[in-house]
Amino acid sequence: MLELSHGQLTRLDALEKQQYIDEVCKAVVAGDPSLAPDEGLLPRLQAAYRHALELGFVEGRGITQFLVHEAYAPGFYRQPAVHAWLTQEGDPVEKRLADLVATLKATTREQ
Repeated sequence: MLELSHGQLTRLDALEKQQYIDEVCKAVVAGDPSLAPDEGLLPRLQAAYRHALELGFVEGRGITQFLVHEAYAPGFYRQPAVHAWLTQEGDPVEKRLADLVATLKATTREQ
């Protein structure tokens, strides 16, 4: 039976997370090639991923949505109103993000 040390497991976990971020980045660029020249995109997605975990995101779909928003609106989660919304008590953070996006879309449509 294969046994891995704690260090090896930690490294595998880090590689898996990086692969996930890389795949999201590739998908975003494939969907919008105008983002390809943005050399800061991948580092921003890496930072956003870490922040999403700190906020309590656990679902892949929610994390992906968070990263896609970061691709189009750099630092969106650092805005005081967004931060306050995402860190409020109650619903899971994934639902709070979905509610925020829905609210912003509705507001945009009204204007």
